[in-house]
Parts: sequence; C-alpha cells; structure tokens
Amino acid sequence: MTTPAHSTRTINIEGAIRAAVAGGAPLALLIALGMPGYAAFAMFAGFTAIFGATEPYRQRAVTTGVAGAMQAVCMAAGVGVALAGSQLWMQAVGLVLVLVFAVCTLSALRSIPAQPIFPVFAFLVSSLVPVRPADVPVIATIIVCSVVWAWLVAMSGSVLRLVLHPHAPHRFRPLAERKHRSLAVLRTPALWETVALNVVGALVAGAVAETIPGLGHPYWAVIAVVSTLPALRQRHTVFRAFQRFIGTIGGTVIAVGILLLEPSAWWIVLIAVVGQFFAEIFVAQRYAVCLLFLTPLALAVSWLSLPEAPELLALDRVAQTTLGALVSVALLFVGRGIERRRGRALGATGAIRTV
Repeated sequence: MTTPAHSTRTINIEGAIRAAVAGGAPLALLIALGMPGYAAFAMFAGFTAIFGATEPYRQRAVTTGVAGAMQAVCMAAGVGVALAGSQLWMQAVGLVLVLVFAVCTLSALRSIPAQPIFPVFAFLVSSLVPVRPADVPVIATIIVCSVVWAWLVAMSGSVLRLVLHPHAPHRFRPLAERKHRSLAVLRTPALWETVALNVVGALVAGAVAETIPGLGHPYWAVIAVVSTLPALRQRHTVFRAFQRFIGTIGGTVIAVGILLLEPSAWWIVLIAVVGQFFAEIFVAQRYAVCLLFLTPLALAVSWLSLPEAPELLALDRVAQTTLGALVSVALLFVGRGIERRRGRALGATGAIRTV
C-alpha cells in the first residue's frame, strides 16, 4: 500500500507547537517565580526557535544557535543602554549597530525570517525596561537559559523524526534543501544597500515619531519599518506594508480589549502561547492574519515589563505603525526609482536571485 503524498502547503503545526513551547515555558516559569517584570527578556529569547524552522536539522542547529546568540547580544546591548540612562542618542547609535549586525548575520545565514525585526525589537524594548546593576545577573541568567531552552525545543523535532518518520513519513512536512552559505555575501553591494535602506528608514521613522506631540513608543514606528522593508534577495512590495498596517490595527484592537479586562499574569502566558502558535500557522501565507495574533502577544508581554494604560498603548501603536508604514512605502518607491535607472533590483545582484 502506498503512503499518502504530503502537501508542502499543509499547515506547519509541528513548527507552531515548538514556537509556542519555546516562548511559553520560560514565561510561565517567571510568572510562577513572581518575576513578571522580566517577561520581555524571556519572550525575545524564545523567538530563537522560529529561525531556520524548515532547514535540515544539522544546518538548523547552526542557524538557531547563531540566531539565539544574536538575540542575546541585542538584548545585552539594550540593557547596557538602559543602565546608561537610555538617552536618545544612545538608542540611535545602538539601533544602527544592531541593524548592521542583524542584517549581516541574517543575510549570511540566509535564514527565515529574514527581516531584522526580532533583534531590533529585542534591543529597543530592552533599552527601555527599567533595570538596576543588581538586576544584571538575573537578566543574563534568564536570557541564556531561555535561549538554550529555545534551541533545544527547535531541535526536538529531530528526535521525533528519527523515531516516528519511518512509520508515518506522510505526517511530516518535507524539510527544505540544505542552503549554500558564504561570507562572501558580506562583500556584495546588494547587502549594504539593504543595510542602508533599513538604517535610513529606521532613523527617519524614529526621528519623526519623536517629534509628534502627545505620542509615545516611537520604537513602534521603527519596528514597522524594519518588518516591512524587503530583506536581501526579496522584491520590494507595497502590499506587505499594507498587510502590516491592517494586521496591526486589528491586533491592537484585540490586545486593548484584552488588557482592559486587566488579565492576570497567567492569562498573559496563555495569550502568549496561543498568539505564538497561530502567528506561526499564518505567517507564511497570511501575514495580516499572523499579526492579529502576534500584536496582542507583543503588547501583552511588553505590558508585563512596562505597564501602561491600554488606551494609550492603542493610540500609540496605531499612530506609530501608520507612520512606519508610510516611511516604508516612501523608501520602496525611492528604491523602485533607483532600480529603473540602473536596470537591476535593489538589494540583488546577478548572482543573487530575488524571490
């Protein structure tokens, strides 16, 4: 009897479960220990598990390990800025360094996700969480342990496949082919064009956001930019900016409705687990729907570390995301103009295919 064929378009439930467990378990442990103020560090470390989710496991071990180290370094940089007073110029310099580091790392890894949203998010929030020098050992322990846990969860599928795949191969998604990686990409003009787009977009969005009276959280405008601009080898598209805007608006409405109920920390853990699970389910095919789950997750967990009135969070989130989307679209049109002049895609060379 032949085994049923596996469709590559089926939902990646296996990967979604891993992502939810990687982020949810450390978060639950912190709540059980009465340490909700450190929740953001566990969340950003938990994102380690989503990198390289379709790669063969030997290559995934490297991808996830490097991504985890990247997340840890960016959080450490953010904590350093926070300890130094979190002055605006420090945040700006740190943001530029993090963008260069993250774009180069993710481009060399050829990882998915390819945009630097998670390391940038980790740095910016870490730079704003109020910390004292005495907190550093605890924060370092949380980050390291959470990254290691996420790496182990990401690699757990190798054991499941070893045991169960021979008996039911059709129940497992086929893994992608091994990627060819080379540090030579760091010497290509395409990479530095991508870096420049992200740096210019992030600084412009952040600077404009800072000047708008009555609004806070300018870093959300920065996040909107770096999550919308295309990564190396990707085409420039306005549609992703539109999806980002629509998904964020819907996700913000959901998040505010939840936070107005003043949920307990344990409800926040549940929201984080459910949000991460369904965000992974929809991220590949329905980015706007993914954000309906990812936005409440990010707002709810950040709220544990930086409690604020939900109404103000909603206003800032919508306004700053709109600003970031507009900056992204403007840069995309500038990029298109440059592409037409020189006859090749921005952020791509003859040796690097756009997808």
